[in-house]
Amino acid sequence: MKKLLSAVAVIAVVGFAASSVWAVTPVRSVGFEAGYVSPDLTGVESSGTWVGGVFADFGLPAANLTVNPFINYWSWSESANSFDTSFRDVSVGANLKYAFPTASVKFQPFIAGGLGIHLLNASVEGSDPLLGSYSLDQGDTKIGFQGGAGFKVGVSQNANLITSGWYNVVDNANNWSLRAGMAWSL
Repeated sequence: MKKLLSAVAVIAVVGFAASSVWAVTPVRSVGFEAGYVSPDLTGVESSGTWVGGVFADFGLPAANLTVNPFINYWSWSESANSFDTSFRDVSVGANLKYAFPTASVKFQPFIAGGLGIHLLNASVEGSDPLLGSYSLDQGDTKIGFQGGAGFKVGVSQNANLITSGWYNVVDNANNWSLRAGMAWSL
């Protein structure tokens, strides 16, 4: 129940912030990204996995600045001997994104940084000849910071290809990711 209330609170805060930004500034684009994430889980040797998410860009009065709310998800699992281990992260947050001015309207690099709420969950299931079968499941909510850079390339009048690299600092679950996706201008 605590995780559900935390998730509802986070979504309400991000929704309120996004609606406040919407009242002052227009939505410039919406989109999705997917890619590779390499988690650095404290005490667990983990391999890379996939990440996916959605985002929006709200313009600010200052040129080339946008507020970039997002929702991302990644999950990692591994089976070894008689143990099944899994970890997942649902993050909801916002970045401040600066797009560098260029002579080309089709190519635009950017940098971004912000914070997010991470709904983390870890579980271990297994069996042991001495202990028998067991299952552990633990969830936690953490605040994390991220920074990233990337670029967008216009592929049509309203569609852009987005590529980016990110590093997230989250207690016991730092990770870096490389992503690609699409954004549609509104």
